[in-house]
Amino acid sequence: AATNKKVRVGFMVIWHATVWSIWRSRNEAIFADGVKDLEKVVDSIKILSWKWGLSRHKIPICLFYEWCWDPGSCLRR
Repeated sequence: AATNKKVRVGFMVIWHATVWSIWRSRNEAIFADGVKDLEKVVDSIKILSWKWGLSRHKIPICLFYEWCWDPGSCLRR
């Protein structure tokens, strides 16, 4: 049961990082004449979700490359 809660919280962190990254990209495109770059948005999602998960939600220690490869396995530790 505790593992399921950690996984749920972890995927919620990923969802929030996704929404935040899309919102920031949209604002850059509108207000700063930025160019929409999908790869940049995806990288931002990976980095933010990993940082937020480790710092705010006490997700078990997981190296960044492990997080990028399979965040689910990091959450089930």
